[in-house]
Formats: sequence, C-alpha cells, structure tokens
Amino acid sequence: MINKQKNIFIIANCSWYIYNFRLEFIEELHNRGYKIILICNKDKYNKYLSRFIFRFESLFLIRGSENPLIELITIIRILFLYLKYKPYLVHNFTIKPCIYGSLIARILNCKIIINHITGLGPSLLSSRLKIKILNKILNPIYRFSFNNKNIVNIFHNSSDRDTFIQKDLTLLDNAFIIKGSGVDIKYFYQKKLNEKFNNKIHILFPARIIKQKGIIELLKACKELWSQNYQFTLNIVGGIDKHNKSSLKESNINELFNNSNIKFLGKSDNMLEVYKNTDIVVLPSWREGLSKALLESAAMSLPIITTDVPGCRDVIKNNYSGILVPLRDIKKLKSAIKNLIDNPKLAKQYGKNARKVIEKDFEVSYINNKILNIYHEYLNN
Repeated sequence: MINKQKNIFIIANCSWYIYNFRLEFIEELHNRGYKIILICNKDKYNKYLSRFIFRFESLFLIRGSENPLIELITIIRILFLYLKYKPYLVHNFTIKPCIYGSLIARILNCKIIINHITGLGPSLLSSRLKIKILNKILNPIYRFSFNNKNIVNIFHNSSDRDTFIQKDLTLLDNAFIIKGSGVDIKYFYQKKLNEKFNNKIHILFPARIIKQKGIIELLKACKELWSQNYQFTLNIVGGIDKHNKSSLKESNINELFNNSNIKFLGKSDNMLEVYKNTDIVVLPSWREGLSKALLESAAMSLPIITTDVPGCRDVIKNNYSGILVPLRDIKKLKSAIKNLIDNPKLAKQYGKNARKVIEKDFEVSYINNKILNIYHEYLNN
C-alpha cells in the first residue's frame, strides 16, 4: 500500500501555472490524502490553492534568466527545502524546475522524481550561439537530471519526447506521453451554441503577446482581410510578456492599442465568458507543449485555426476539427480565416467535431488518472 503521509514536492515556476493548468490535479492529490508542499514563485493565485496545500514555500526563479548567479541562488533554495522536508516523491513542472529539482533530488537520493516537461522552451531549441555553447557545457547536467531509472519524464507530445531521446536525455522506458493538462468538459461547455456569424464576427487570439505565439503573422493576415472589407473584431486575451526573449517591440504593442478593429483585453480569469463571445479561435503559435487554450476552445465547440507544429496539431485534426496552417505562412493563415468567415456551416461543424475529440481524449479526470497511475506504479515498487 502507498504511504500517503509521505511528503510530496510540487515544484513549478509560479502559482499561476498550477492554478491555471493543474488545479484539478492538485485537488485530486489532496482528496487522496497526500501532503503537498508547493514550491514556486508566489503570486495572487496562492490563496486559491491554499485549501489543497499542506505548505507553501517560495522559490526564487526568474523565467528567461541566463545569469549564472541567479540560477545558483535558485538551486541553493531548492537544496535547502529538500534538506528541510526530505520528500519521498518530487513532481516538477516547467523546464527550469525540472532541471534544478531533479538535479538536487538525484544528489540527495530522492526515491522518485517525476519531471513534467510541458514544453522545451528556448534553452533546448534556441539557435542562438550563446545558448548552443551553454547547452554543450550543461549537457552532462541535463543527462544527470533527466536520464536515470528512478526519473520519470512526462511529455505533452511525441516531438518533445523524441527530442529528449535524440539528445540522450531520457531513457525510453521512462518517457511517457500524456497529452496536456486536460480540460473540464462540464465547465467548458455550451449547452446551446449561439447563432454565430450573424452579427460582427469575433476572432480570438488566446495567448501571451510574444512573437513565438504568432501574433505578428496574425496581425498581418487580419490587416489584409480588413483592407478587403471583411468585418470582424480581433480580441486578444493574454499578458504582455516583456521578460520573454520573443517579446514585441513597442511599436507593435502600440499598434494593438491603436487599431479600432482590435480589442486588447489583457489577462482574463474568466475564459469561459471570453469563449462564449467568440466565433473563431486563431493561434498561429510556433510551437507548444500542448496548448491549454486550444483544449478549452475545442471543448467550447469553437472552430480553430492553428499551426501544423507540435502541441497544436496534437489537438486539432486538419479539415475535421479545425484548420492547420504551415508555420509563419501569412498567406495560408489569411486564407484559413477567410474560409471560415465565408463558410459558417463548415466552421460550426469543425467546432462540433472538436468537442467530440476533447470528450474522447482530453477530459481532465482521464488525463489526471494517467498521471496518478504513474504515481501508484512507482510508489508501490
């Protein structure tokens, strides 16, 4: 039997991530009697998680930082917490906690280490010379952190898993694919679909305002359509991530605010209402782990246009539950938007098909049970 009183570490970059992507999973762990110590950068979302968490511990972690001193401080902080609590199982989310958390766990001989690799990020995919040189130096540390029989690596898509295998960063037998964080299909649900496309159409871009989400390509495609007298509003829901290497120039950001066809809504804690007032979802991202926004949009029976890249094509089947367009292809992106605006019946059918896919493969309890099965297998052994 599993000893449910053993301490379990959950390490992530911030509380916002856990609240938005893993709330149901944390609740399920709590209900099963696990003592969860959540280690992350604290923010306003801590209060929403407090009833499920045994103890909060702050983590000094700066996303996108390449400063060795800052990274060392983060590692030392994690080391201190390991020594304080002596966890039996560690579950790391997002790439930096996965690297640092499993590194310390291995050094201190933690029994079970689970790395939830939600996306590879620039540290493993960047073509910048500085990052390439740094990765050469750090490869032995990566292998030590990820490649061991006691380390479970969970990936959101097969492309990310295959990249780790090619780089010799994981054992094949310990690499699992669990597609995303799932979606609550009872919450994200429209009992009766609105009569859409009758009034002015609302297109939604649900992502951070950075180049890697395809916002520049989308703006160019939309401007061409507006110039051809297509009537629609582009609603942008997401934060301006100035700390990201892919952040927009000030001139691009000003364009968002100064275009009468664009409504910049910022971050939203009520995406359900956002989706209810949406006709088409467009996310021309360069790459995803597995997009939560696409899962939620599909659950809401919305037609989706996204890119044929890892983490997007894992949710949408081309010409069945949406349209996949080539990466950074403005012409094809414009054509896809035009196609759905001109063919509302087709758009609605895509949305209905998308809902069917979500119900079959992405319901949140189905996804969480897959993770818990890994917990049980390794804890019992």
